[in-house]
Amino acid sequence: MQQSDFSQNLKLLCSYEKSVSEVCRAIDINRQQFNKYLNGTSQPSSYNVQRVCEYFQVQLSDLHLPHDEFSDRMQFRAGGRQQSLEGQSQHLLKRAFPGDIRTLRRYLGYYIVHFHSFSWAGYVLRALTCMYEKDGMILIKTIERVRDPADGALYLSKYDGYASLLGNRIFTVDFQSLAEDAIVETVLHPTARSQLTLLRGVTFGISSKHRNPYISRTVWKYLGRTVDHRKALGAIGIVPFQSPNLDPQIAKILGDKPFPNERLHYDLEHPKASGEL
Repeated sequence: MQQSDFSQNLKLLCSYEKSVSEVCRAIDINRQQFNKYLNGTSQPSSYNVQRVCEYFQVQLSDLHLPHDEFSDRMQFRAGGRQQSLEGQSQHLLKRAFPGDIRTLRRYLGYYIVHFHSFSWAGYVLRALTCMYEKDGMILIKTIERVRDPADGALYLSKYDGYASLLGNRIFTVDFQSLAEDAIVETVLHPTARSQLTLLRGVTFGISSKHRNPYISRTVWKYLGRTVDHRKALGAIGIVPFQSPNLDPQIAKILGDKPFPNERLHYDLEHPKASGEL
């Protein structure tokens, strides 16, 4: 049976991907049914073909072009290289997550996250983070709750994001899901493979009060796979850097300044005061 242009065109698109199974998982189409589309023994419903088009970022009319014409067009779009059309645009970051998921599973659980506060100078901000697995991805959920020591105002932030382990580094990208106005990025360097206690690294974000970009060393203290949520939430907030309630080992890692190069703390309203970049 001679294959249709549609099935040949679909095969070409799949050839740019890592595997057909990955395509099926991303589009949420049964692999056995998808094979029928590839073999030309069945045509997808209008709903499924729309999902295929959205995934590969092509028009429906393109999929029914003569195969030679479609192939030339796709080569032009791919810059003459065998690259994933969707992987270079809409789903670029999906290829980076979760990375080495087998190793990353070792770090699942709850953490108290420590970093210097830009909004409250001289304080360390502590947040509660949970790293967990769902649907083959490693997800991050974080809550910050700060009571301003000056006027008592409450600042509450919640974040949802993804974690990946690449090249023995843990990368997290978190979206401020409550206010929907910020993204925080963190890079962690696991140094003690035999003992999971403290993860150290650098975090990049936006300050709560003045919405200025900042960078700070960060330390994640591991609590375990399960925690007493009331107790864990009671430990978050801000604490003076010199406070006896701050773990001395964590204070040593953080240092008494957010970062040796003060220019990395940039005040948008008074740039010269913080070191103009």
